[in-house]
Amino acid sequence: MNNKLLSKVQHLIDKEEYGQIKHFLLKHDFHEIADVIDHLENSQQRLFTLLPPEIQAEVVLRLNENSKQEILPGLSMYVIARFLHFNDEDDATDILQYLDAEKRTKILERLKNDKRKKIEKLLTFDKETAGGLMDLDFIIVKDTYTMKEIAEKVQTHIANTQRVPFVALTDEKGKAIGYIPHRNLILNRPRSSARQLAIELPIIKHHVDQEKLVEHMKDMKSEAIGVVDDDETILGIVHVKDIIRIAQAEATEDIYSFAGVEKEEAPTDGVFTKVQRRYQWLIINLATAFLAASVVGLFENTIERLSLLAVYMPIVAGEGGNAATQALAVVVRGLAIEEIPWSQAKKIIMKEAFAGMINGVIVGSIAALTAYIFHAPIMLGVVLGISMVVNLFIAGFFGALVPFTLKALKIDPAVASSIFVTTATDIIGFFVFLGLATILLL
Repeated sequence: MNNKLLSKVQHLIDKEEYGQIKHFLLKHDFHEIADVIDHLENSQQRLFTLLPPEIQAEVVLRLNENSKQEILPGLSMYVIARFLHFNDEDDATDILQYLDAEKRTKILERLKNDKRKKIEKLLTFDKETAGGLMDLDFIIVKDTYTMKEIAEKVQTHIANTQRVPFVALTDEKGKAIGYIPHRNLILNRPRSSARQLAIELPIIKHHVDQEKLVEHMKDMKSEAIGVVDDDETILGIVHVKDIIRIAQAEATEDIYSFAGVEKEEAPTDGVFTKVQRRYQWLIINLATAFLAASVVGLFENTIERLSLLAVYMPIVAGEGGNAATQALAVVVRGLAIEEIPWSQAKKIIMKEAFAGMINGVIVGSIAALTAYIFHAPIMLGVVLGISMVVNLFIAGFFGALVPFTLKALKIDPAVASSIFVTTATDIIGFFVFLGLATILLL
């Protein structure tokens, strides 16, 4: 974030110098303008309406989710329809999803007939599927076309839309069989046939979820994917740049969920907004913390008689939590990208458990030796070492088991896994450490 730019704009807002703000912002690129709006604590909508419609069309695509939800519903139908004129149909469709159905319909009535029909078609698809993401800016050519015929069709499309189309190739039955990159249109002779110019086009059904689309992208070398219906008739195109954008958004959402924070929470969000988005997870975490505390309470007499145990308890809990997070991250990622088949679940859980146990032997030995060096009784070192081995075994076991269990229950493993796994390692870690201390040291 350009803090100087944000500070300057905020200063002008405080002085209500909106004419100067418009002049100042238009010296900057779309990304910088969007970034400023995202980080403003107030006047976001007012600032957006200062921009010319062609700039609004670009800036709105770069705003974060919170800003879109804050700004778009409050804009007039005239303002939205005016800047949508400059957006591609797929982007316009995404923007309209932030509005209620009645307002969306009235805005569509204000758009040109051809653009309106394309957007209405896209709105029939779920926005998180291939159909909802596809671009309709393409032309279809038969595999029997010559270079000259293709060029004429491209020129007609450009004259009508002012945009260079994606060129999809189909057979006589209308089945998608490839596409012609723009470079091939430029570098080949007029008599070349469409089949000679084309390369393979990966295809995917319109109802496929966007996460599957991201997974599909890993193995493709094409610059786009063709979206088809059940008869493999081409409906639209999803470009790699759009898939990358989705992949980044999915990754960001997983990271926020893993931390128990809602996606797109901005640093500048209000205090009550932050509280509303986080308190549920903190309450759940509080409940699990009380469970761990109740285990410690069972050994109150042991801790009173051996106060040195309190020094080493955080070590047991901390190592268990870290080991669990390692196993958790590997399994959650594997499930997210479908790298782990369900048939391998048992094998993977046991691998993580035994890997944790071996790591427990290593760090437990170091911990026991360190405790002895710092004048702790030798049996306390033994208790600490054994506790580490058991707790890291449990950490690996539950770190792998919990994501599989939540996935089977149709709960996102990234959202809730860490709370349950940390609870397991704390409770079992404290129970083993304090239980062994009671048996061996008293």
